[in-house]
Amino acid sequence: MDPRQLRPRRRWYGIAVGIAVLFTAIGIGGFVVGIVSATGSIPDFDSTYPGNQDSQVTLESGRSYGIYVPENSPQTCNVDDRVTTASPNATFTFTRDGQQWVHLSNLTVDAAGTYTVNCDAPTYAVGPAPELGQFAGGIGGGLAALMGLPCLGITIGGIIALVTGLRRSSHKKRLQATPYGY
Repeated sequence: MDPRQLRPRRRWYGIAVGIAVLFTAIGIGGFVVGIVSATGSIPDFDSTYPGNQDSQVTLESGRSYGIYVPENSPQTCNVDDRVTTASPNATFTFTRDGQQWVHLSNLTVDAAGTYTVNCDAPTYAVGPAPELGQFAGGIGGGLAALMGLPCLGITIGGIIALVTGLRRSSHKKRLQATPYGY
């Protein structure tokens, strides 16, 4: 019997493999997008300030700022009385230019201006407060895409291949049972 007579055609096996490969590639792409999104939430600060001396820092109202100190350094800061400080809800540590930084405190102001900050650490930085929700969402979404989409693609491809194989087998049996000439 010529295999080309069997239905469904063998190309459905290729479609099944293609779906599995496509979903795997999309899952890897989703992981990369999630990681890029997470790293985009890491605070960016342009300059650092020497510790143990008053520094003038310009802050805008309506924004949340963070004070960052090197890891394993003293973590005490004195801030201008006009600045509202709050401890972060979670510990956030990250690496920038080979230095480990710890998010020490959040700062907000009612009016834009220049404010005095002094920390006991050898150096410190002031920059936008980290967006921990975006960080966690980027990591979680990236991992979900990396694990979930390939599994879904393999499942769909497997079902297509299984149905194709079963239907080709039953079609072959029907063709073999049919006498020639009818």
